[in-house]
Amino acid sequence: MGLFITLALGVFVLAGAAIAGLAKNEERIRDLSVAIALGAMVMLLLVDLLPESFENVELIGKPLTIGAILLGVLVLIALDRFLPDEHEGVGTDGTEHESARHISMATALALVVHNIIEGMSVYGVAMESWTLAVLLGIGIGIHNVPMGMIVYAGIRNESLTHRGIVLAIASLSTFVGGLVMFALGDAVDERVVAFMISFTVGLLAYIVVFELVPHVVHSKDRVMCIAGVAVGLALVAASGLLETLA
Repeated sequence: MGLFITLALGVFVLAGAAIAGLAKNEERIRDLSVAIALGAMVMLLLVDLLPESFENVELIGKPLTIGAILLGVLVLIALDRFLPDEHEGVGTDGTEHESARHISMATALALVVHNIIEGMSVYGVAMESWTLAVLLGIGIGIHNVPMGMIVYAGIRNESLTHRGIVLAIASLSTFVGGLVMFALGDAVDERVVAFMISFTVGLLAYIVVFELVPHVVHSKDRVMCIAGVAVGLALVAASGLLETLA
C-alpha cells in the first residue's frame, strides 16, 4: 500500500503540468506559475524544511547541516553553467532575468530531491497506517501542483520526448523514495535523511532568491503575481493542515 500511495503522488505533479499545458496565454501562465511556485517554496522553506533542518542539527551537527545547505546552493550554481543561459527579456532597470527553461530545470532538480525524501516519509507512515499515509500524501501533493506548473512552463516548447522524460522523472521521484524505504527498511540511516533535508533547503533557497524573485520583480502584471504568490502560500498552508491532521 505504501508504494501505491507514493506512486499515486505523481498525479499532482502531472496535474500541475496539465494546467500549464492547457493554458492559452503562455507568458501569463508562465508568470503565474513562477509566482505560485515562489509562494509555495517560501512557505515550504519557512514552515517545513528549515524547522526540520534546525531540529536535525542534533543528529548531524551544525557544521554538516550548514555544509549540506551550502552544497545545495553550489550544485545549482554549477548546474547554471550547463543550462542554456537564455533570457526572457530586459527589465526597465536593464537587469536580465533567467529563462523559464532555466528556472524549470532547477526546480525539477529540487523537486526530485525533495520528493524522494517525502516518499520515504509517506512509506514510513504507511507501515503504521495507510489511512494516515493517504492524508499525508494529499497534503504533500497539494504543494507539488504549482511545482508541476513551473516545470512544464519551461519545457513546453521542447520535444515530446524531452517533456516526457522530465515529467516522468519529476512525477516518479516520490515513488523512488518509497522504493528506497521498501528496499532498505529499517536500515535507512536517519542522519542521511537529515543531510538530504538540509541539502534541499539549499536548493530551494537558491531558486527562490536567484531565480523566482527576479522573475516576479520584472513581471509586467504585478497584481497577478501578488495573487499567484498568495495562492502558492495558501496551497502549502493547506497541505500543512492536512499533514497535521494526519
